[in-house]
Amino acid sequence: MPTDVILTEDLLIERIREAGLRLTLPRRAVVRALAASEEPFISARLIIEHVRETVGRIEASTVYRILDDLARIGLVHHIQLGSGQSGRWHITLDHDHEHLVCEVCGRTLEIPHAEFASLFELLRSKYGFQTSPHHFAFLGSCDDCGPQDDHPHPRGGD
Repeated sequence: MPTDVILTEDLLIERIREAGLRLTLPRRAVVRALAASEEPFISARLIIEHVRETVGRIEASTVYRILDDLARIGLVHHIQLGSGQSGRWHITLDHDHEHLVCEVCGRTLEIPHAEFASLFELLRSKYGFQTSPHHFAFLGSCDDCGPQDDHPHPRGGD
């Protein structure tokens, strides 16, 4: 197993213990699936498959509860991808970015959180809305895929 995977897994385990959660075999298997994924965003289905390979039979609901526990203590976030796709899970030990997700090819860009500061300030000053951004994704299409004519909300206009 690559060193960075081991370091990430160890750090996640340390944070789980610091949060006062028990380190059960299923919880360790979910952490390993997240840390070992070569994709920065992993579907719950793939996490469940990995956990089943590690611990055998396990209910999907148990894996979802573990993911929710990890999200509650800030170790992962669930990113909604839209377009009928299930969301993806993302390790957020270094939560200093947000995402731009192409709905066509799935390409995802990480954008520094600070680049959204003016948007958050606009929402507060103009609309009286205080944001609590914890991790989010803007959906659209990348330059390679271009505008999508069949998108329900075309670009441009008022």
